[in-house]
Order: sequence, then structure tokens, then C-alpha cells
Amino acid sequence: MTVQIVFGAAAAGCLKVAMGTRPDKSVLHWEDDLMSGPPVCAASQNWEDVRLRWRETIDNEEARQYLPYLKSNMEAWREWLSRLSANPVPVVIWAADNVFEQTGLRAVLASLPPDVSVSVMNVTVASEGRLRHTGEAAPDELASWIGNAEPLAPRTRERLIQDWRRLVEEAGLLRIYENGNLRTADESYFDETIVQVVRTLQAEAQGWVKIGLLIGEILFHALDCPISHSWIEYRLRRLIERGILIYTGSLEAMHDYAVKLATSTDSAG
Repeated sequence: MTVQIVFGAAAAGCLKVAMGTRPDKSVLHWEDDLMSGPPVCAASQNWEDVRLRWRETIDNEEARQYLPYLKSNMEAWREWLSRLSANPVPVVIWAADNVFEQTGLRAVLASLPPDVSVSVMNVTVASEGRLRHTGEAAPDELASWIGNAEPLAPRTRERLIQDWRRLVEEAGLLRIYENGNLRTADESYFDETIVQVVRTLQAEAQGWVKIGLLIGEILFHALDCPISHSWIEYRLRRLIERGILIYTGSLEAMHDYAVKLATSTDSAG
């Protein structure tokens, strides 16, 4: 039995379809996006508490409805790691070139018992740079790559684990992936892009910019790296608090409000 580890429910669903009825089929998915928030992995005794407590502080009411599912996924990981320690089996980790999967790769490696053999399947490399995320691959593509994962050399494995430990020590709330490397960034790293997209869409709409449209434009056109929409919305609320943006509607649900750039009149009011 080999356990296939993927990041995100969408990628897990595609891989399960790709694996079909294989007798050794076992797909486990990691849901916690370590791009943002305190960098804690499953080997830590307070993983769930730290990560969920942080999410509660930044999420609106709509996003908090996701937290029970995230907690359930974390608990499943805890149980699996406990079984793995007692009965080690080979692991294949699917990790494309994006911040979610690359932080996840390092955190998972730091959580695994050292006697577990690990191979890595990078779909960005397999697709010759066409795919940025494992979840973007069609099931038939994933099926063609099953069995092609590269065994992780001990030195590479240790380097990735040390890289994760570096991020933990830096204790930042945002990580970005560029030029093949992960680094800690200031929380405001994407703010300028967000403001510029608001400015562009506001001019086109001649008024308020719907949040769904704004986030879609940022994710699919303004940035060349996948990031979580929850982080974008978190930064939108910070920009509103700072008086850079104003809003209409309710901030408790993404589709219930719209934003535009504040003017000097707005600031004075």
C-alpha cells in the first residue's frame, strides 16, 4: 500500500478518479493552507488550536462556517500520523510549484516519521510548466503520471525540512513562492495589487466593485501565482480599516458587499 498525499479537496477528488479501482488506492488530502497564518505543522501538539484560533480572528461569519471541516481534516491527519508511526508505508506527495503545495510539502515532511520513504510528484514539472496546481490537472493526466514520482533523496528531504523550520522560526503571517523558493513576506505584500485592481474595475464599472468580481480578477489576471481568496478578502478588510477603501453592504459574507477607493471627502467624513 502506498499513500498518495495531495493538497486541497479538489486535487484529492481528481486523483481519486484518476486512480480508479486500483487495489492500492489510498488518497489523503491536506486542507490547511499554510501560505498564511502562524506556520505550525501537524507534528506540533498545538497545530489545530493555533491555526484555528488564528482563522477565527481573520475570517468573517461566512468563512467561519468552513472551520469545522478544516478541524475535521486536521483530526484525520492526526489519526493517520499515529497509525503511520506504528505501521510505516511508502508515501507519494503531489506538490506543484505554488505556495500552498510547497509550504504543505515541507510541513508534511517535517511531520512524517523519518523511516517513511517519500517520493514527490510535481505536476508543474510533469506538464512542462503548463499547470500551477495539482487540482488544475484532469484525471486522465494525473492517471498518466501515477508511478512517475521521484524518490526524495535524503539530503533533499532534510533541506526541505530545514526550510520549513526556518519559516517556523521567522513566524511571519504570509509566505510567497517565487523563483523556486519560499520566503516570508510582509502582510501587506499583495495590497498594492489589490488597490490597483480596485482602481481599474471601479473605472470600468463607474462605481462600486463587487467582491466576487474583484477576487476573480486578482486570482486569474493580476497575479501570476495562486493564492487563497480568503487572504485577499482579509486584506480587503484591513484596507477598509485603514481608510484606503470604503464599502457598502455587510462584511460578514463575501457576496454581500462591494468596495471602491476612498476619496478625501470619504476620509473627512
